[in-house]
Amino acid sequence: MSHRRNQLSYRLKLLREEKGISQYKLAEHLNLSRGLLSNYEQGSREPDYDTLILLADYYEVSTDYLLGITNVKKRWLDSRKQSKYEKIMQDIGNLSDQSIVELKQYLELLKMRDAINQKGETKSS
Repeated sequence: MSHRRNQLSYRLKLLREEKGISQYKLAEHLNLSRGLLSNYEQGSREPDYDTLILLADYYEVSTDYLLGITNVKKRWLDSRKQSKYEKIMQDIGNLSDQSIVELKQYLELLKMRDAINQKGETKSS
């Protein structure tokens, strides 16, 4: 458990420093106390669920990243879009391996079509 706590405090400090924001500015932006943020970064306190989500949203990372469950920093979708795509992700999870291969090929075709359409829109502007 202490490993997770260390990961959380380390990553909170790292993300804040990468963003180039002081604890004071971050606390003001998130409507939290600077002392509380300092405690999170030192590992002497842990954020509650709502605050953890608030921090993940601010840094645009997953809560899994903050907690050290994954090293993938960027989340695929923000929380507003997750529910929109949840059914699609469930459907993909039920596909056979062959269907997954075919879906990837189809996605490549769609990306090519979109790229062609964007070039056409740019030329007509």
